Amino acid sequence: MQALDWNDLRYLLALAQGGSLAAAARQLGVNATTVGRRLRAAEAALGARLFVRLPDGGLRPSDTGAVALAQAERVAVAMA
Repeated sequence: MQALDWNDLRYLLALAQGGSLAAAARQLGVNATTVGRRLRAAEAALGARLFVRLPDGGLRPSDTGAVALAQAERVAVAMA
């Protein structure tokens, strides 16, 4: 398991705020495939699923994802 950098955390926060790959992509100014690729890389680095896909195609944080997001929010506040 490896640590995530700030760019990874930004993607996770955008996913949590937007609730979908498309919404996160719009917020970050990238395409949805980039967001999906970054999510898969973060999940591989942490060895855990961070978001659960909903039947409507949306995403919600898993239990592990909620912990990672809480840390990401603390980092975002510290960097502001």
